[in-house]
Amino acid sequence: MTPMQQMIESAVRGQLALQRCVKCGTVQYPPRELCSTCLADQLEWRTTDTENGEVLASTMLHHSHEAAFQEALPICVGLVRLDPGPTVLCFLTESCDVGTRVRIAASNDAAGRAMLTATPIA
Repeated sequence: MTPMQQMIESAVRGQLALQRCVKCGTVQYPPRELCSTCLADQLEWRTTDTENGEVLASTMLHHSHEAAFQEALPICVGLVRLDPGPTVLCFLTESCDVGTRVRIAASNDAAGRAMLTATPIA
């Protein structure tokens, strides 16, 4: 199973799958064949139901060529730095300011693609 297939299978189960390098400890997302820091091929999977992080940037999308998204416009998306280290692009359940703490969950969209959703932590 490729790293991308592993990530998608985890999302089907509602889990976020992050890779961790056994050699240097780097946590990376999206998955790759090699560590993005030291290029080692000894990677292990760390799966969790949710992961916390901090919003680095956000924007509101008012247009999409994807038919499935057109009904939901406008859509808030953001860059979130996860506590273990990697930065992810995700959908925000509501508009968030930079620095807002959020909880990330993984799922699959109607087309079977893995997607991440962030909800502010109260």
